[in-house]
Amino acid sequence: MNPEQTTAGRTAKTAASHIKFMGFDVDGTLTDGGLYFGPQGEVFKQFSVFDGQGLRLLMDHGICVAWITARSSTIVEKRASDLGIAYVVQGCKNKLQAFDAIRQSLKLGWESCGFFGDDWPDYPVIKKVALACTTPTAPQAMRNTANWINTRPAGHGGVRELCDFILSHQAHYNNPWEQN
Repeated sequence: MNPEQTTAGRTAKTAASHIKFMGFDVDGTLTDGGLYFGPQGEVFKQFSVFDGQGLRLLMDHGICVAWITARSSTIVEKRASDLGIAYVVQGCKNKLQAFDAIRQSLKLGWESCGFFGDDWPDYPVIKKVALACTTPTAPQAMRNTANWINTRPAGHGGVRELCDFILSHQAHYNNPWEQN
């Protein structure tokens, strides 16, 4: 995605520089979207450690992170807990309403918010936020609306790519590994 593409008059670069709250769908963004079933009917999901480190970097930089997902899973709860994700909303039928409630509790305007989603339940949120992120496999309308689309595969570095993009445009962000 060209970082110069605009959503609501903002380029992805400009929007990223103002992000204070970033929401994420889970299946298809933080995971590859697959549901793997064990012999007892249990569901398995794969999360990337690389993506997790990116989320930790966002939070360490003071950006609030939320996961908002239509499915409910103890796996999601466990991974979110391991990472220290502040807000986890599962079994969510209206992602815009859930996102907006968190946004209001943080006392933030939409210009400080971003969301990364890949399918129709995410679309209402994508249309409202300043940094509207989606995947190359999302429906065309979502790709047309987004101002940032990942190039790394979902569940395999796509979230980290977004986290690095956001941080690279934040004022006062100093990557400690790039210092001499």
